[in-house]
Amino acid sequence: MTHLFIFVIGLCIGSFLNVCIYRLPRNQSILHPPSHCPNCQNWLKWYDNIPLLSYFLLQGKCRNCHTSISVRYPLVEILTGTLFLLSFFHHPISLNFSSSLLFLKDLVFVSLLLPIFFIDLENQIIPNSLSYTIIAAGLIFSGLTGSLLPNLTGAVVGGGLFLAIRLLGSLFLKEEAMGMGDIKLAAGIGAFLGWKIGLICFFISFLLGAVIVIILLLTHLKKRKDKIPFAPFLIGAALISLFLGDELLYFYLNCIYC
Repeated sequence: MTHLFIFVIGLCIGSFLNVCIYRLPRNQSILHPPSHCPNCQNWLKWYDNIPLLSYFLLQGKCRNCHTSISVRYPLVEILTGTLFLLSFFHHPISLNFSSSLLFLKDLVFVSLLLPIFFIDLENQIIPNSLSYTIIAAGLIFSGLTGSLLPNLTGAVVGGGLFLAIRLLGSLFLKEEAMGMGDIKLAAGIGAFLGWKIGLICFFISFLLGAVIVIILLLTHLKKRKDKIPFAPFLIGAALISLFLGDELLYFYLNCIYC
């Protein structure tokens, strides 16, 4: 029953994240007006705004103008619900305050990463409101959980590494190799994960990026000069590192010292 409750809460948060994904790049308020169809501007009734369920009952179309609703809406809701469940398995809620705080930290981290993922994928921008929030939230939770120094170091390492890539790219390639949004996102991820798991995350992000870019080029879905947003790779790596980072670090150290 607890698992179902956590998943439903995730669906509801995912519904709100969809509002953020649509409105933040357009500099619109995420609080007002209420949820409405982007095409006909018709305000949604409560029964047309039930996470996941309404999408399927309406067959993916607006009740008023019958315009198709992006599949991104149920996808974000399902992803959020699933990641909330994984966070619960990672740090089960208990009477232990520390464990519950770590669980809440995971939920906040996931809830900030998902809108950045889809906003950058669709618009190739990362709103400062999300960039600065993820850095601040990571450091606040680090202070509360007693890991401020390693996580502050993680923020500096993440931001510094990606800033160095940006500067070297500008110097040698004569073009922007990394956006400022990616730099702030890397700092935020480091603030949440700490410098050890953060470094694993950054390595995975470069590996993911290289593999997917090669596939896109070989399939001619992208050309060499096309810009490809890097935040989705960073976020995919951050989620892998969030749930499997300790195991990956243990595996890496074993390989070195065996």
